[in-house]
Amino acid sequence: MNTTTPWHDPVVAEIHAARERLAEQYHNDLLAYSEAAVAHCHALGLNMAEDQDRIARLTRPVLESMRPAQQAA
Repeated sequence: MNTTTPWHDPVVAEIHAARERLAEQYHNDLLAYSEAAVAHCHALGLNMAEDQDRIARLTRPVLESMRPAQQAA
């Protein structure tokens, strides 16, 4: 029977450690963490995916009005 020893990846270990720190900081409250992450991204001026969808919906009429009129064949 083949047995393998677990391979230690320092990057994966760092990700697990960060996850543990965040879980402790937010008392395992995923909603609180998510809200803080969104607020942090907005403070940095980043747009979240939901915002991109909203922006696309709001700007679609403007973009369509700028499109050249299609000629009838």
